[in-house]
Amino acid sequence: MQFYHPEVLYALVLLIIPIIVHLFQLRKFKTEYFTNVKFLKKLSLQTRKSSRIKKWLVLTTRLLALTAIIMAFAQPYFPSKTPGSKNVEVVIFLDNSYSMEAKGKKGKLLERSIQELLESEFSDKNISLFTNSEDFEKITPEGLQNIKFSGNPIDFKTVILKATNKLPKDTLTLKKFLVVSDFQQNLKLPTELSNTDITLYAYPQIPERKENIKIDTAFLTSESIDSRSLNVKISNSGVISQSTPVSLYNSDKLFGKTSVTLEPNSYEIITFPINDPEIMKGKVQIEDNGLLFDNTLYFSLNKILPIKVCSINVENSDFLERIYSSPEFEYNNFLVTALNYNVLNDADVIILNEVPEFSNVLTSTLSKLVSANKILIIIPSSESVRANFISFTKNLGILGFENRQEQEKFITNIKYQHPLYKGVFEQQVKNFEYPKVQVNYHLNSGSNTILSLQDNQPFLLQKENTFIFSASLNLRNSNFIKSPLVVPTFYKMAISNLNTPPLYFNLGVENKITVPISINNDEIVKLNSEKISIIPQQKSSDGKIEITTSELPQTPDNYSVVLRDVQQMGLSFNVNREESNMNYTDLDGIKNVKQIENLNEFFISEGYVAEKNTFWKWFVTFALLFLIIETLLLKYFK
Repeated sequence: MQFYHPEVLYALVLLIIPIIVHLFQLRKFKTEYFTNVKFLKKLSLQTRKSSRIKKWLVLTTRLLALTAIIMAFAQPYFPSKTPGSKNVEVVIFLDNSYSMEAKGKKGKLLERSIQELLESEFSDKNISLFTNSEDFEKITPEGLQNIKFSGNPIDFKTVILKATNKLPKDTLTLKKFLVVSDFQQNLKLPTELSNTDITLYAYPQIPERKENIKIDTAFLTSESIDSRSLNVKISNSGVISQSTPVSLYNSDKLFGKTSVTLEPNSYEIITFPINDPEIMKGKVQIEDNGLLFDNTLYFSLNKILPIKVCSINVENSDFLERIYSSPEFEYNNFLVTALNYNVLNDADVIILNEVPEFSNVLTSTLSKLVSANKILIIIPSSESVRANFISFTKNLGILGFENRQEQEKFITNIKYQHPLYKGVFEQQVKNFEYPKVQVNYHLNSGSNTILSLQDNQPFLLQKENTFIFSASLNLRNSNFIKSPLVVPTFYKMAISNLNTPPLYFNLGVENKITVPISINNDEIVKLNSEKISIIPQQKSSDGKIEITTSELPQTPDNYSVVLRDVQQMGLSFNVNREESNMNYTDLDGIKNVKQIENLNEFFISEGYVAEKNTFWKWFVTFALLFLIIETLLLKYFK
């Protein structure tokens, strides 16, 4: 038998104290005989003998109880009989995800785990450690104290693979793997671990409370470029109704404030009107004592660049120029015989205004732009369309330009629920002054019809990002461009594919971010926050920069894209809100996993320094037993 704390055995010297006290109580007295009491002599001798036996028994039980208590504190164990157990390799995975920010009985789970490791006997052992974001070949107190929360997600398959790669492959070495985590369900533990070569220990960190209010997400809604709203989704995972203030900031300036009351296990969406064209350092904050990281959501609302509209004309296009005015749009128009292909290739919206015939170059260019999801608006010629025009539209899935009809028709049917007309009409109009056409084409595409003629033939239809009119819009053929419909129709078509940059990105995943900045060959852009400055992976092409982020940044915050010491735009990063889901794996249902209640239990576990570590419990039991026997002796032994 050996002892984990042999220095405690020095306390056995204290056993001499009850012995001295006992001997003092057993000192001899001189016997005096009195007259007429000789008949009591025999009884007196018997009583004195019983008392002496009782005192020796009490002394014995006290000595045994005190010895058992001392042995329990010394923690005895038998040396391991496992062959080759002196060659032990240990790997520890310390979960430093933001879910470990939850509070346990002794503080935040991650901070308490680090403190327990610092207090444990790891310094003289061959132990490597890794976290979600860092690797330590040999853990040191300094390394442990520098571990911070990480937004990099990790699953158990990756964890066990990293541990296996760190442990030796030979069979003589005893391989032990300790997982210190809250074991959220997104860690994705299997129901059974098949790698029997590694002894897996789990040290679960349990939050004291699971009630939490969090900011789930934020998103924009808009009726136009100038009218936008920020919608913030806030949820309550608790079992009681809770209230919290909600504050909107632009940098340190309070932009708006409200409050919300959340029922148990429910969410609310709060809306803030956004009038500023640019909020580069925005954040939404709530107040909650649960998880802290999800009380703040960072976002960046960058200025929207003008939409580039290119019109290819045969007829007059003055009405288009009036609709697509600056600063919302950058409008260019060309005759089909004097087309600037550089401008065309750079356009976001292309309008074919009564062009009856396409050259091979124009057809090829248009096909590439359609494949790139650019907006294409086709207005046919009322006179005639050529074979290459018909062939191009057939490739788009539009049939019927061979069927030209010369008959006056009114445009009578409006699809009010279509996104083009969302927010345009307060109610469906009954006495609308319908525009009309003289000549149209009988189109049949099975696509989404937006405006229809009185005979239910389509006047305007949509095929993915392509909008097609069935009639020309010049004043000789139609009065549509003089109707109230023309402005919302063309305006909404142009912004229908408006790609608003994301308000924020998640940490720990690969993000490819396109930044509309032109740089020289030797220039680089930086991501700067108030705390750090990093150089991300980047690639420049066609007047744009593609920034790739994965491992960096690691801290949620607002960052600025900086070129030549000038802030170009804002990017924001947040922790994935899956870290807020306080759903944990039941380890009792996982096979081949040994759960421990403290780190000391691991460091004296089977095969590491001891075969078993339950003897101290037996000695505590013995101590209690001897104390009970002593009590019984004192009470009932006469």
